[in-house]
Parts: sequence; structure tokens; C-alpha cells
Amino acid sequence: MVNVFLTPAPQRRTPTPLAPELALLIYGTHQRSAILKHPVHDTPQGYVLGPGQLLSSEDHQRLVDFTAGTGLTFTQPTTLATGLHRVCWWVPPHERPLLFDAKYAAAHSIARLSGVPVPHPGLVFVASRDGLQMYAVRGDQRPTPATALCHAPYWNMFSSAQVCRGTTRYPEACTPAAQDDWETAFFQSVFTGPSRTDRYMNWGKSYEELLDEARVQGTFPDRVLLETGRTLADLA
Repeated sequence: MVNVFLTPAPQRRTPTPLAPELALLIYGTHQRSAILKHPVHDTPQGYVLGPGQLLSSEDHQRLVDFTAGTGLTFTQPTTLATGLHRVCWWVPPHERPLLFDAKYAAAHSIARLSGVPVPHPGLVFVASRDGLQMYAVRGDQRPTPATALCHAPYWNMFSSAQVCRGTTRYPEACTPAAQDDWETAFFQSVFTGPSRTDRYMNWGKSYEELLDEARVQGTFPDRVLLETGRTLADLA
């Protein structure tokens, strides 16, 4: 005979219902919207929203803390700052190839340098859900909040420092762990020509001649960089 002992199943405890106290409503569209908080009143007819109020600075901070969570974000040695769906980092001066395709009129001559390592200045990348921004910095020291930002000396960029995305596929994550993927996406894109008409470098010759001079010197000539009038702290 086999004795079978059945353990009674634990009784499930009915969770205590939570009563709503405050509601956040979004008014408007994605381009132009506002968030209002409404007190929730418990009436015999059911829950009723009270009049809306604009969020205070404390409300905004509580909302950010709630949505961001309490976990830690591990950074890279080159990470300068992180935010909600945003990361900023520095790339020291280095050599790396740029890609040009001769089928584009502006790149017909410079295409001889496609895939050839060329010196680059120090760079500051800012990746977010809105895309990729890039700046240049002088010297080889890690930037501080007071560091002046210069226009990045590249084609396929706008005066806002936004990179012209074209068909480039960006990483989904905007975190320190994805920094290398963002850099790869930028440097493996094909540079077709300047996307801006303003003066963004102190250089009176062609872009091809600038890269040739950088190769001869073995370093990017910082003297051609023009400041944007912003510092790293202004990106916050």
C-alpha cells in the first residue's frame, strides 16, 4: 500500500484594491501638448475628476523618477552624461576611415580617400530618440561642462549639429552600452556632400584638401574648427 499525502493548496489572498487619488491627462498633440493633474473624487455615482492643474517642478521630478525607475545605469569611461532616452559621450582624437561614393557628384574626387584612415578631432556625440547630434572639441583632454563645442567637420550634417540620417539605421537603445553602435552607424554611412550652406570651418580650400592635410600632419588641424557658441553644459 502506498500512502499519498496531499498538501492543501495555499489560499489565495484577495489583493486590497487601490483607490485612485490623482489622474494625469495629456492635452493637445505630440507637437504641442500639456500634462494636467486632476484630483479624483469618490462619489456615490463613481469616481469623478476634479479640475486640472499644471504640474509643478516637484511633480515633474516625481514623474521622471517614477518612469525612470531606481536601477543603476553603468557607464563607459568616455560617457559624459546620461538622461532619459539620451546619452552623451566623448571620442578622443583618433584615426578612422570615412566612406565616400564616387557616384555622387560632390564625392567624385574625394572618393579616392574612401576607406582610408584619416585623423579626426575629439568628438562629442549625443544620441537620443530624435536622432544623433555631433560636435567637435579641441585638444585631447576629456571635456568638462565648460568645454567649448565646435562644429563637427563633416558632410551630411545640419547647422543644428543634427546628423543627416538618410538611410542609416540607428541603434534602438540610447544608453552607454550602445555608444560603439552609434559610432559605427555614423562612420559606416556614406558621405555624399555638405548638407549645410553656413560657414562651419575656418578653411578656405576643399574638404578633400583638408583630409589630405590631416593625413600629412598625422593629426586633425584644430585651428580650422569654429565654435558654436555653446558649451557642453548647454546640452543639459
